[in-house]
Amino acid sequence: MKKTLAVAALVALLVTGLAPAASARPGTAPGSAGLDPGLQAILAALPPGGVTTVVVTLRDRADLKRVRGTSRAARLKGAIQELTATANASQVPIRTLLRARADQGTVTRSIPLWVVNGISVTATADVIRDLAERPDVASIIPDEVTVVPSVGLPEPGVDKVSAPALWNLGFSGQGVVVASLDSGVDVSHPDLAGRWRGGTDSWFDPYGEHPVTPTDLTGHGTATTGVILGGDAGGTSIGVAPGARWIAAKIFNDRGVATATAIHQAFQWVLDPDHDPNTPDAPQLVNGSWSIGAGPGCDLSFQPDLQALRAVGILPVFAAGNYGSGASTSVSPANYPEALAVGAVTGNDLIYTSGSRGPSTCGGRTRIFPDLVAPGVNILTDDRYGLYQTASGTSMAAPNATGALALLLSSVPGLTTDQAQAALTATALDLGPTGPDPSYGSGRLNVLAAYQWLLEHPIAADLTGPVTSSLVLAPSLSNGTTDAGLHATANDTTTGGSAIAAAEYFLDTLGANGTGAAMSVTPTPPTAGLDAAIPAALLAALADGNHTVFVHAKDAAGNWGAVATTILVIDKIKPVVPAALSFSTLGNTNPAGVAGTADDADIYSWSGTAFSRVVDASVAPYNLPGGANVDGFDRVSPTQFYLSFTDQVNVPGIGTVQDEDVVFFNGTTWSLYFTGSAHGLGGSNSLDVDAISVVGSTLYFSTLGNSNPPGVGGTADDADVYSWNGTVFSRVIDASAAPYGLPAAANVDGFVRVDATHFYLSFSADTTTVPVLGAVQDEDVVYYNAGTWSVYFDGTAHGLTAANQDLDAFDVP
Repeated sequence: MKKTLAVAALVALLVTGLAPAASARPGTAPGSAGLDPGLQAILAALPPGGVTTVVVTLRDRADLKRVRGTSRAARLKGAIQELTATANASQVPIRTLLRARADQGTVTRSIPLWVVNGISVTATADVIRDLAERPDVASIIPDEVTVVPSVGLPEPGVDKVSAPALWNLGFSGQGVVVASLDSGVDVSHPDLAGRWRGGTDSWFDPYGEHPVTPTDLTGHGTATTGVILGGDAGGTSIGVAPGARWIAAKIFNDRGVATATAIHQAFQWVLDPDHDPNTPDAPQLVNGSWSIGAGPGCDLSFQPDLQALRAVGILPVFAAGNYGSGASTSVSPANYPEALAVGAVTGNDLIYTSGSRGPSTCGGRTRIFPDLVAPGVNILTDDRYGLYQTASGTSMAAPNATGALALLLSSVPGLTTDQAQAALTATALDLGPTGPDPSYGSGRLNVLAAYQWLLEHPIAADLTGPVTSSLVLAPSLSNGTTDAGLHATANDTTTGGSAIAAAEYFLDTLGANGTGAAMSVTPTPPTAGLDAAIPAALLAALADGNHTVFVHAKDAAGNWGAVATTILVIDKIKPVVPAALSFSTLGNTNPAGVAGTADDADIYSWSGTAFSRVVDASVAPYNLPGGANVDGFDRVSPTQFYLSFTDQVNVPGIGTVQDEDVVFFNGTTWSLYFTGSAHGLGGSNSLDVDAISVVGSTLYFSTLGNSNPPGVGGTADDADVYSWNGTVFSRVIDASAAPYGLPAAANVDGFVRVDATHFYLSFSADTTTVPVLGAVQDEDVVYYNAGTWSVYFDGTAHGLTAANQDLDAFDVP
């Protein structure tokens, strides 16, 4: 008897009230694991003394890249030891606390989870809030998750993937063990009963509802397992790899509810089913036809689990998701880089309408999403009670790929799961746009083509890594403000012929294989383009000078190749610009190195290395009196500038100019730019102009004394700077107030405005106390940089030591 069920989409897990775990994981500050609003609501709803279950993840992580071994068994044992050692060491303080709280009755259960270095804790709200404040805690998430099952009408997919061709060659998945992480498996089904591995290490129910016998109350896990390796008791061949054996973990309880604790425990069990790391009883493949969340997204809750699987050569195959047909609709864990993501097609090789699409960068993924597609619409498969059902969705496509991988592993002795994955993707039938695309991935799997490719490319015997060449950095000279693009080419043609599976780069120090920064791989087997963006933040942290960039690639046989290098030059030091200055002095003594007769009307310059006279204002074309003592100067160009004077001066073409006036020389003639007496600055020496800066149509100035210009209120002092916009005066800098902090008597005699928070000053007093700088001499120039004072020009250091060489007017380039 056969039964037909309508099943919606893919098994989907929704973390109740929880934002994606990616936001609660690495990146939080120590002691700030925090509680997201959903969990806070759960805690707030607890009655006094009530408890709830959460998964607490610690910050310490096992370094699985250190795991070495020539055999799969050795690597598996090493990974388990590394994971358990890290958990046992880092969990001591928190386990001690939980035991103490258990004695107080506020913790009712705690289960260590070494695969993710976490603990499942059932406790009161106060305990959970206290745990969130611990510096060793990375995240806390609610334990309960919910499920939505999936299925559709009949269509066999076994022929479509060319599985019978390998059966005819004697390969049916024999010797391969596949783990189903799903709703369980009906072990009594005649297609599956004889294919269960059996024993005490082949079934795990973390809920303890069916501790001995594999059971499935919904039929979903039975359906997916049937597609992988089901037999032909119903008259047709159901599974792709009927010679393989299965084990299973029941991640959903009898009510159809899954918990994060159970899923972590299931992954942990997959690594060590009999709880003895000395016995290599782990499967080669894991099938997961489920996802996290109610829709597309990136949830990294289980990425550490998948990383542990891949570290020991276990390949997790996941359904791509049923949230299409829009772009970027991928789901987790399928969109992790560690997962083989499988989309679905119809019997006519058309993309399944509801199938999720790429691209995705979740968890650092750089490959195309999905990786490939497989038959997933109207798939005939097993159901409970010895019955059959038809199902549609990526839930059915993933086990087709899992079965195909089992066939490959049985057909080529010594083949690794990485190599099998590479063969499937390299030989998939290209569908849709030419080349990999975000709907079909690399194409529809064809296990016969993959097998033939393996025969032509004997990667099982490939012991040499690919050659990396043609390194290009753009830019290769960096100041650390933008990312640096890194590109290289990997080629395995002469070193085994495998596909390129991964690549990485190191900066300055070459680390162990697999510990560098990942690069994206664009494959054209047996070559590939390798790309990465070295982050600006990383570049900015490097010291100036030459840095070595190391790049190498890994082939599908698992061999890392020799490194190629290139040089990255970091130069964050800005060019040294000499403190150039144009200035007038208090008296009539030449600066060092300047010849000729000095007078009060001269303007000098400091180039950063030497002084020179740039304006001899007592000669043509200027023709000012030698005693025309300049006390305000603003340079426009070598032949155009503004001046003010300390006393009355007879200026050619103008006549008498007062000490509150400003004149302009345009290269040939003088003109009166600002008449101070006409605007109320006459009649008082304290209002004489003694520092000027002209910006646009505005005159900025300081006065000789401490009287306000007309219309300006407040207390006037020598440190103030005013402006005249052509209509009114205003105070623009009250330099004795915050944030400037100058003494009120800091008599400004030179001023250059850059903008409202950046300007240069010099002072007339012998010494003036400037915040942080201390005593500043009257031959110095200081710079205010939006809150910070610095010395721009040290006159004493450059030989301006005589009293009449004090600066009393200046400008900067």
